[in-house]
Amino acid sequence: MSTGTWAVLAILACGRTDSEGPPATIQTVSQRITFDSVSRLGPHSSIASIQRSDTRGNDSSFETTESIELAWNSWDSFHFQRSVDGEPTFEAINHQGISASRNGRGRWKSAFDGEAARLDVYTAWNAWDEALSGFTKRIVFTDEGPTVVDGRPARSFSVSLGPIPEDEPRRKSGVVPHRLEGTVVLDEATAVRLRAEVLAVSKSKKMVRRVLLNIRRTGLGETQSIEAPEVPIGTPGDLLRTLPTRPNKR
Repeated sequence: MSTGTWAVLAILACGRTDSEGPPATIQTVSQRITFDSVSRLGPHSSIASIQRSDTRGNDSSFETTESIELAWNSWDSFHFQRSVDGEPTFEAINHQGISASRNGRGRWKSAFDGEAARLDVYTAWNAWDEALSGFTKRIVFTDEGPTVVDGRPARSFSVSLGPIPEDEPRRKSGVVPHRLEGTVVLDEATAVRLRAEVLAVSKSKKMVRRVLLNIRRTGLGETQSIEAPEVPIGTPGDLLRTLPTRPNKR
């Protein structure tokens, strides 16, 4: 295991006592990280897609694809955007001292500073948690060995569905996890998911729900090209009166 991996595990294990269970592993760390770990990768780009379909009987009643894209250099230089079925729903840009956001294809709105855009990234980046909600406590990781992504040491894991935890009440109705399969590649130094392709199937008495998650981070260490929109700056009072409404995640 690399020095970087041990550093990640040591941070998470800080303050842990023997009664709290065995030391954390890289895969358990990956389930708990925040965007601070992602930012440690340095400049890169990422795209995550979440394809959802709900089927009742032989008829598909609902299908949609959500995308989350990020071009990242630093907290002062990034472009974050979400779309549903190819239609943009929200964008936020911080670059060269300019911060702006917009809903859909609407008008760009200036922000007094970049904090609102940073918050959007910090709270809405995690496609894994969003796609696999309801599965996270039952994910079983099987180590498939070391690999390399853009020159960074990483580890590959296959994922499958484990048993219901003893402390989780068994549900007799509603949508429950049925099947989970796929692979995920974790960066050894940060436990960030560099690649993932996972199928999650859940069922109820009347419906089958399929969620296909794909995550890909590229250009690790490469400065991303970002262009800030042309927006009027205005006075601090003007900007406070026109702060954009934070979007729903879906």
